[in-house]
Formats: sequence, C-alpha cells, structure tokens
Amino acid sequence: MLCAAFCCTAAMADDRRDSDGYLEMYLRGDMTDSWSCLDAYRFSRQGDTYTLHLDRLDGEFKISGTDWNYNYGAPSGGMDAVTGTIAFEGYSNGPNFQAGNLTDVTIRFELGTEFKSPNCIYISVGGQEPDVPPVAGLSGTLPVIYINVYNADRSGYDNEIIDRNLAHKNYFAGEYRLDINGCSWLEELGAETVGSAQELLPLEIKARGNYTRTAFAKKPFKLKLASKQSLLGLSKSKHFALLAHADDNFGYLRNFTGFSLGRRIGLPWTPWQQPVEVVINGDYRGLYFLTESIRVEGDRVDITELDDNVSDGALVSGGYLVELDNYDEDNQISLDEKSCVEGHNLDRLRVTWDTPEEYSYLQKRFITEQFTAINDLVGANSDQLWSYLDLDDAVRYYLVEELISHTEAYHGSTYLFRDFGEGQKWHFSPLWDCGNAFNGSTHDFFYNCDPFGNTWIPSMRSNATFNEKLAATWGWFMNSGYNGIIEEIDEYVAHISEAAKADRRRWAGAQRPDAAGAVDVVDNSDMAARRNSVVKHLNSKIEWLKDCFGDYTQMSASEPERDNTAAVPLPDYAKPVLDAVGDIVADRDVPPEYYNLQGMRVDSPVHGRIYIVVQGTDAYKIKY
Repeated sequence: MLCAAFCCTAAMADDRRDSDGYLEMYLRGDMTDSWSCLDAYRFSRQGDTYTLHLDRLDGEFKISGTDWNYNYGAPSGGMDAVTGTIAFEGYSNGPNFQAGNLTDVTIRFELGTEFKSPNCIYISVGGQEPDVPPVAGLSGTLPVIYINVYNADRSGYDNEIIDRNLAHKNYFAGEYRLDINGCSWLEELGAETVGSAQELLPLEIKARGNYTRTAFAKKPFKLKLASKQSLLGLSKSKHFALLAHADDNFGYLRNFTGFSLGRRIGLPWTPWQQPVEVVINGDYRGLYFLTESIRVEGDRVDITELDDNVSDGALVSGGYLVELDNYDEDNQISLDEKSCVEGHNLDRLRVTWDTPEEYSYLQKRFITEQFTAINDLVGANSDQLWSYLDLDDAVRYYLVEELISHTEAYHGSTYLFRDFGEGQKWHFSPLWDCGNAFNGSTHDFFYNCDPFGNTWIPSMRSNATFNEKLAATWGWFMNSGYNGIIEEIDEYVAHISEAAKADRRRWAGAQRPDAAGAVDVVDNSDMAARRNSVVKHLNSKIEWLKDCFGDYTQMSASEPERDNTAAVPLPDYAKPVLDAVGDIVADRDVPPEYYNLQGMRVDSPVHGRIYIVVQGTDAYKIKY
C-alpha cells in the first residue's frame, strides 16, 4: 500500500495549476501505471466542479495534484472499501481508498482556487447519485446547520472550536450551510435552505456568554456571516447567536416563553429564535436555538446608528443601546444605585455601552448625565422619571419578567435604547437572556426571590403612576395578547421533542470542562414533563397576580393610551444645529452628495443614519 508519508516526501515542486489558477487534479492508484498522473485519469473542471468518468475503478487510489502537495485520502482511521454509490469526506494526506471492481463510475467534488480539507467526495456508480453522508446522532426532525472550521493551512479541521475547555472569545474562520430538512412549518415562514454540501458559505464563529461558556461542554456561539441572510425566517442580518441552553431545565422554554410574551405585549423589538440541530466539523453537537442577536439594524433595534467617538454635540443625543450589566467592564459607567424602598439588596448600577462601542468624552458625559438623573429620580420616587423613561415600555417589560418569575431580570442582560434627537426617551427593550425564568416563587414578586439585587424595579414598583399603568396594561394584555401562549408552547414542544432526546443522547455522561464550577448539560428528554412544569408555573403565577394587579376577567380589554409625559429637553451641548429632516435639498436642481461623519463619500445613504450633505457650496448635517 502506498502510504501518505511517501506522498508528502515525494513532493519536489508545487502542484500544477491551469490558466485560471485551479489545481490540476488526477485520480492516481495502482490502476494508473504505478500511481502516475495520466491524462485518461485527469479530472475535467467546469467552474469549481471537478468531474471524472471511468468505465472501471478497481484497487487502491487517491485524488491528487501533480506533485502530491494537494491530495485527498480517507480519514486517518481508514474506511470500508467503496462498493457502490457513496459520498464521504476526503482528507489531505489521508490513507488510500479501496475500490472493489466498480463499473460506470463518476467521481466529482467542489474545489475553488484555494485547496480545502476535508472535502466531500461524491462517487456515483451506474448513474445513481449519492446522498450527503449522514451524521451520527441527528434526530432528523429539525433543520441542521453544518459548520466546518479548518486549520490555518486547511489541511484538516480545527477542533479547538468544539473543545470542552474552549474559554476564549476569539473568532474562528469557517464555512456553513443550513439544511431546512423538509420542515414545512418553517417553510410557511419563508425559510429556505442556504448553501449546499457542494457550496458552503463563509462565516466567522466564536464562543459567547460568560458562565455558560466556561461551565458546560456544550458551548453557545456567536455567528458572523459574510453576507446578510434571513436564516429560518428570522430577520435578515449577518449576526446571529447559536444558544445552547445547556442549563435550561425547563425544556428550553425559558427564552421561548419570555420572547413570545415580549412580542405579544408589543415591546419595540424582541428577538426571536428557531430550533436547529448543529453539526460542527462532522460532530453532532445537539439541539441549539438560532437566535437574532441584539443589533442596531432596521429589522431589529431600529434607531439611528451613532458612530464611535462622536464629539459633535449636534449628534451626541443618540442613538444608544446600553445594558444594565452585572459584570465590571471597561466600557461602562458605574454608579451607586438609588432606592426609595427598604429591605432590598442594592445592585451596583453598571451601564455598559453596546452600540456605539467606543465613546468620546462628550458621549460619556451625555450618558452619565442621563443615567445619573434617572437613578436620582428612581431614588426620589418622582414622576419626573417618566420624562426620561418611556413609562409604557417600562411597564410592559416588567410585566413579562414578572409573569415568568425571572429572578435575574434588572440585574444583567437588561437593555435600554434611546434614539437620536429632541423628544426621545429611554425604552426598556429588547428582552434578552431569560436564563433564570421560572426560578422565582409563584406567590411572590420575582425581586423578592433572588440573591442578586435587581436595579431600580423594587423602587419603580412603589411609584403610583407606574402601578396605575401596570393595572391597566395587565387587564388589557391578559384579555388579549396573552391568549394563545399555551397553544404556542405546545406546538413548539412538539417540534423539538425528538431533538431534545437526541441532545440527551449526545451529552449524557459527557466529560465536563476542567473549569471550577463546571456542571453537566441538563436532561430535557422528557419534554412533556418540562412543558407541564412551565404551564403550571404560569397558571399559578397568574392566579396570584390577580390578587395583586386585579382580576383581569373583570377588567377592560382595551389597550391603554400611551403616556404623553414630555421628554426632558436636551442639554444645550447636545442640541442639533439643524433639525433632522430628509428633504432639505429635495427641490434643488443639482443632486446632493452624501458623506459619512468620517468624511468618506457614500453612494447610497442608509435610512436612519446621519450624513453631511453637500450641495454646491452649501453643507448640511442631516438625518437621512
């Protein structure tokens, strides 16, 4: 048998390439005159597809360039003899393949100008097309996202990405495809297969999260696609999260229920998710949840996207997306929380900026002044608070967190946004990370049931204006938007139950990470029992809240009018030079030229962003 080591050491020069820069590839073996490159066994190429048809294939073989620098063999442990139509992964410098006297054989694979390994090799015998190689462990009931991450020289997979001790948050370069797998309920949402086994698409992937990243062998990930996609009917973007929910012992229903309620109650934007099975480097990783990442984008947090390090006072009022955080970070302001109630753990008020990512002195000043004022008004139980915070969204956000008894709400992963300009307020939204949902009592408020401290909410709950709006919102929502949530949960459980069993088979007994405090991936194989615990909790909590907020069955089902408290005026240094309008030059004869705030000309202005518009000798700063 010709060994892989011989193939490597035999290389004296780089393999030949054709006039387009593609490798010349040959089938080489004991039937090709002692493994020579023969024209009769040279693959033809059309685009990226290499094809070779043979009347007969028998004996040992590999696929290789002229000098063995680039070649495909079997996996390192070898594989069974090829006896018919098959698809398999070919590995650089892998062992020889063995074919058993096959006739009417077509071999094909996809290969661009850059060599990649592993690569899928398709062998068709007698005109029968092979299926994509199945991955062990898949339930086959959900869409599947396949991700490959390669070594720097693309000689094989980089399996650090699936190492149980992966702790850093550096990006890995890779490729992906998403197979909708015949899920008609997703096709009805417009979901489609993206990419194919022959044409994977580029992406970057990294670990995300804090505790969930280090404590579990099943890691959550952040995805950054090379181009915007609407994956599984979610909003079109480059940015998604693959959430593992390795600690969700409520049947993966914590985020699902919280997000569904947030969407139903009409918060400005609440992310959505879809279940998906994940395969990375050929390894089945279990049941995940493809989730819309929090981003300032038109289909997500739809506010003006403010640039980093803006020092122009006319622009400094927004838009901003910030997080009330539970970790000390460099990119945040930190204050002592003010309170108007006794007996609650005071949390450190950490306001971490999300978008933009880097603040100028003026941006820090604006954010510090805004949140210092909010904090002081919370502590004073003053209705002037509602000139800074949108009262309706504050109430709706709270009501969702209370319904799901989310004990970590207002402690971390609590987002607020403010748009650009005069008359704007801060909005509690979007919801994110309901990872401690259903941990609170069904007969107490969630903020009385946790060890964390929950920024501001105990004080806001003592405010009469807040509670008046809460009662009206409670009656409206429970008589309208809440209806149907149990049926939605049941439908979701039906979709994921088999995959939950497959996930358990994958992770049962898996070795934990070496980090202190590491734990096992939870067992959600009995989805019926998990569903029942969630529904029981919701029903019990609602019965108790009827005594607190009123019997909604006797209350108005009309949506309460939005609060009309005027927003606090902007400070003088943050007032725009020109009102943000889009038609300032609409009636001029000469088309305007648009420049971004760094002075670079742009061909196509994006709605919601701020530009310098030049018309002749006139220049205007406008919001497009």
